[in-house]
Amino acid sequence: MLWRSTFVRAIPWRACTRSAATRVTVTAPLRMARFYSQDPSSVIHKPSQTQAQQGQEMTTTAATTAGSEPLADSESIGTSSEAATAPEVGYPPKEELTPLAKHIRDSIKIQGPMSVSHFMRQVLVNPLSGYYMKGDVFGTQGDFITSPEISQMFGELLGIWFLVQWTNIGKPSRVQIVELGPGRGTLMMDMLRAASRFKEFRKAISGVHLVEASPGLRKMQRQTLCGIPLSEEQVGGGSKEGITAAMRPDGLQISWHDVFDDLPDECSLIVAHEFFDALPIYKFEKTDEGWRELVVDLEEDPASTYHFRFVLAPGPTQASRAFAEHPAYDHFKTGDRIEISPDSFRVAHDMAKHMNKNGGSALIVDYGKDYVQGDTLRGIHKHKFTHVLTEPGKVDLSADVDFNYLKQATEELVDCHGSVTQAHLLHSLGIGARLDMLLAKASAHRREGLISSYHRLVDPKEMGNVYRVMAMTPLGSPTPIAFEPQTPPPQAPAPTPSKL
Repeated sequence: MLWRSTFVRAIPWRACTRSAATRVTVTAPLRMARFYSQDPSSVIHKPSQTQAQQGQEMTTTAATTAGSEPLADSESIGTSSEAATAPEVGYPPKEELTPLAKHIRDSIKIQGPMSVSHFMRQVLVNPLSGYYMKGDVFGTQGDFITSPEISQMFGELLGIWFLVQWTNIGKPSRVQIVELGPGRGTLMMDMLRAASRFKEFRKAISGVHLVEASPGLRKMQRQTLCGIPLSEEQVGGGSKEGITAAMRPDGLQISWHDVFDDLPDECSLIVAHEFFDALPIYKFEKTDEGWRELVVDLEEDPASTYHFRFVLAPGPTQASRAFAEHPAYDHFKTGDRIEISPDSFRVAHDMAKHMNKNGGSALIVDYGKDYVQGDTLRGIHKHKFTHVLTEPGKVDLSADVDFNYLKQATEELVDCHGSVTQAHLLHSLGIGARLDMLLAKASAHRREGLISSYHRLVDPKEMGNVYRVMAMTPLGSPTPIAFEPQTPPPQAPAPTPSKL
């Protein structure tokens, strides 16, 4: 059983890119010429003129300008997979060509190599064939499992954290609960269950707003939160594009939005659990000539079963100039790689801007570090790691979050706290006491499951240290629970030297 934070990767990055990079100017000169000669708006993000000329700090403008590539024309994507490509004599056949893989292949043939960012966006959220657009991908029957699916304790304790934050910011009479990337709706369900036990807090909740692009997942979230069967197309609000609103039995309205900017202007308590790890990234490698972008090209080696490979751009790209050529990355050495997500920067900035205007608090839970990393992009299918370029649309892609990068996006708009480990957050919120309460009423079989789930959430060797948590609060507000300065453990006195 895998959760997406596991660090082991089935395919070493350098093993699948180094040799390919050396062939780029030999096997695909025409594609690479197109890569540099034509308008690359659908391949490489275009930086603003100010960035290109001045090389200034990565600002919101940089992330916004360079972080929004268009999705492919859905009509150009077929509805069925092609059979595996006939092999050359003595070589294994190519893997199945999925409808999305066929479109990506044709796009690269016409436009040249594709940025990793655009490839990820196509793979995950293409309207017809994207991974998250097909519906339920979570749990034991899906490809991975998340903390809310492991135990109700996780969501309940996050609900308590927001209750405390609501008190810290002055108990506003109206507040909306917002979740980015709600999955099945399990986390929100558990949070609302905890909130319902505090009448004053529950009365202040004006509505729940879910930022979700997948029509299939919207149906699943509606079923979880409102009890409406998946077969019901439009109940309590909807359109030909999909569900937009539904009412819970307790009278609380659930609303769905495609993007964060569509949220109403109101004090907001925002949670983003395993959301930022799925946002597109760019990959760069430091060479003797400077930073070069890793891009996706066609795999022409008959010995490979894959249709795509990573190659190193032979010269600077617009993305490398906009993002990698930055003083923060000057200390890296030749051969080092970094991953940068302008989309993450933009969303974090939008969250901070919304809170600065309307008030509220936010909690970001994800796997990552407080610094930039390289080669964390991973593919998962049926709880196993797989090559990140295999069978586009059938494999989940994600990469570690750079929490420091998110903090940079929020500067002068909110106060940022953390990151701290998931184990620290849950222990600070009393997961041990909550476990004892549940055990007291549980059957013997249920007790075993509760204890196992507890350890998976907080054990440093499981999810306890891999997942990290960052909080956003209004400027000048009290430090939130679990983010107080941590006192290092006392050190043992130095041993007295023995006398000779």
